[in-house]
Order: sequence, then structure tokens, then C-alpha cells
Amino acid sequence: MNDCIPLIGQQMRKLVQRWFTAEPLVRYAELFIEDKLQESTKFGQLTIIHYRMFGGTEEVVYQAAAAVELFILASDILDDLQDQDAPAKVWMQVPQPAAIHVASALLTLSQQAMLECAMDSETRIALAEMMNGQILRAANGQMIDIMNEITDEQSYFDMVKQKSAALLLFACMTGVMLAGQSWHSTVAEYATEVGIAAQIQNDLRDLLRWDDKSDFLKRKRTLLTLYLIEGEAEEDRWINDYFQGKLSVDDVALNRERFREACERTGAILYGSVMSRMHYNRFEELLGSIQEASPWKSTFLQILNQETA
Repeated sequence: MNDCIPLIGQQMRKLVQRWFTAEPLVRYAELFIEDKLQESTKFGQLTIIHYRMFGGTEEVVYQAAAAVELFILASDILDDLQDQDAPAKVWMQVPQPAAIHVASALLTLSQQAMLECAMDSETRIALAEMMNGQILRAANGQMIDIMNEITDEQSYFDMVKQKSAALLLFACMTGVMLAGQSWHSTVAEYATEVGIAAQIQNDLRDLLRWDDKSDFLKRKRTLLTLYLIEGEAEEDRWINDYFQGKLSVDDVALNRERFREACERTGAILYGSVMSRMHYNRFEELLGSIQEASPWKSTFLQILNQETA
């Protein structure tokens, strides 16, 4: 699938050059796209795999993959602007109103590009409804995440299904439906499972960080921080006190090793690893149940394994 990555980037640039006419909008959009292409285009690749998996043969899939990646890019920009935890990203180094405007324009461009991909009105309507439905689900999940309103394990999984999993579902189902198929419930289920696995892996990564992305220092409620603050050990009471605001960042700033030790001793890290693996295993089980997936399975897993296994 590596040979499709340049084609996705090429289509992203072409769409910007065709639809954006204001020079600053073009300039910033191209700058942001170049930054994006230095990282992963796994969402677009998943669109292509599912299109081929279900019998699609046309080159239009590369524009669909570009549409998906434009939406992911816009989401990343808005997410970073909301969290203010990625100062090195290029969109964090331009005037904020410009970054917000570019993200908004990319969202609309993504939808326009997707509508152009469908060969007939029935597919076009189905794609648009699916895309908008998943985008709205992701918007709901993102709002819950922004407000930090996770209260227990169930509310965490509900948020992840709406946020992270909805975006993976969107990428996969775009390929399925563009190939002329209807909504595929098994694809939807395994996209959700792998989305949950990936989010828990992200939470594991951010649990032990001690910088702007630290979930602990930001008092962010995740599956893992909830596990920690629900602990009853007296020696870990300071963690709960910090989340309740009884301690300040300055009060815990020197507790990095103490926090790491607590994460290991309480089993929080092991718990997260087991939960992530459980959802990933369910994804693999569901993937194996789809006959069309067999020739593409190794490529599919190769794209995902780096972040979710």
C-alpha cells in the first residue's frame, strides 16, 4: 500500500488547488498538508483497502482517500487548537484565526471531494449520509472529551465509540460503499473494535508523559486515570487529591517517578494493555470472518499494528 501514499497526497493538493482561490488559504492549506503527509495516511489507506476488498477497481478511490485524509487533517488541527498541547505543529505557529479558517475550509472541501467520487446518485446520497452521520458522532464524542465528562468505564467507551472509532468506521465504510456495497455491519463492528484498541494505546502512551500531553497533569479522565483515582491505597491518595483539585500542578511536579511507580504497582498499565489487546483480538476475529478480506489481511494489519497492537 505504500505506493498509494503519494497518490493520496497528490489528490489532496489537487483538490486544494482546484477549489481554493484565495492565496493565503492555498498557502496555509498546502503547508498543513505537507505536515500531515510526514506522518501517517492510514485512514486514506484503509479507504483504499476496503474499496479493493469489495471489488472496486476505479482510480477515483484515490480522491475518496484524499477526502478522508482532508477531514482527518481538519480534525487534527481543531483538536490541537482545542487542547493546546502540540506547539510544534505548523498550524499552531500561524495566527489562530487563520488556522481555524483553514480547518473549516478543509472540512467542506472533504465533503465536496467525497460527493464527486460517487458514480451515481444513489451511492452519492448513501456516502453523504454515512459521512455526515459519522462526523456528527465524532463531534459528540469530541465534545464529551473536551469537557472531560467521563465518569466511569462505560462513559469512557461510549465516548471512544463516538470519537476515535467513528473516524475509523468512516474511513473503512467509505471504501465499502464507494465499491457499490451497502452498509456492512461487520466492517462497522471491527472498525469500532480497532478504534477502541487504538485509543487505549494512545491513553497508555500519554499516561506516563510528563509534559503538555500528560493526561495526568491535565487531569484528563481516561480509562486508565479512572482506574488510578478509584484505587484505595493510602499511598496513592495524592493522585485522587490532584484530580479533585486539592493539589496543584506545582504540588505534584516532582512526583513523576512516584506516579510511574503507582501506575506499575496498581496494575493500571497492565489493565490498559489487556483491555487494548482484548478489543484488538475481537477486531482480528471479525476481520477473519469476512471472506473478501482474506487477500488483504496482512496489508490491513501492517497499517494498523504500529499503533494498535
